[in-house]
Amino acid sequence: MESRFGIGAVIVGLLPAQDPAVLLCAAELAAATGVRLAGAYVDPASYLIEWDPDGNVDGKSLDPALDPEDDALQAAHELEALLRRAAGACGVEYSFRTLGGDPAMALGRLAAAMSASAIVVGTRRPGVAAGVSELVGGSVARKLFTTQHVPVVVVPRTGVKAAHQG
Repeated sequence: MESRFGIGAVIVGLLPAQDPAVLLCAAELAAATGVRLAGAYVDPASYLIEWDPDGNVDGKSLDPALDPEDDALQAAHELEALLRRAAGACGVEYSFRTLGGDPAMALGRLAAAMSASAIVVGTRRPGVAAGVSELVGGSVARKLFTTQHVPVVVVPRTGVKAAHQG
């Protein structure tokens, strides 16, 4: 069996106010395996119109146009700057995409299009709103685990005490 590492990009799902450990882990994984880092922000307010139920995706659907008045544009600029700094600190090339649609499906489509070696995401953000969102839409990490053919790395939030088993 051939190693998938060292061939395809490491994709990292990015969110505003995300734990910096997620991006750092992805950048370090890309550096350790000698591949580029691909950051992706899935705009929760957008959706795809080019994707059809058979799974065919028009390449343009991977990069939806953002409204210049939209908060997502500001978030995308801030996330790209963070990605640029992390990639530079780890000495890897990077690319940044803004995607639309369901986050797990969008990251999966990007991983397939880029022949990714891994997808890195964080655990859900703390708070009631994040919990309700996960309850309604499901966990992005869980969806990725069950639908992807590449390794999915889930980075836990820093500063959270581990539950003791006993």
